[in-house]
Amino acid sequence: MPTIDLRADLNAEDDEGRWWSLLRDATDPARIVPGAVVVAGSERFWSVVRIDQVDDDGQVHFLAVPADDPAAVKLLGVLT
Repeated sequence: MPTIDLRADLNAEDDEGRWWSLLRDATDPARIVPGAVVVAGSERFWSVVRIDQVDDDGQVHFLAVPADDPAAVKLLGVLT
């Protein structure tokens, strides 16, 4: 199982259909920047995601990264 970089409920979506969480739920908030590819979710349900937006109030918006995306392959390759 990968390390969860951003704890999130993957059932929570914003008005644009993106998943969201809060910056305070990140293991290393400095890594949670637009364009970053990280693991979000929980120990039971997780996904490789790309950070899309970080709001001034600390809300983080992100989207799933396809398993064949080079960034996901690289991240998951490090985990195996």
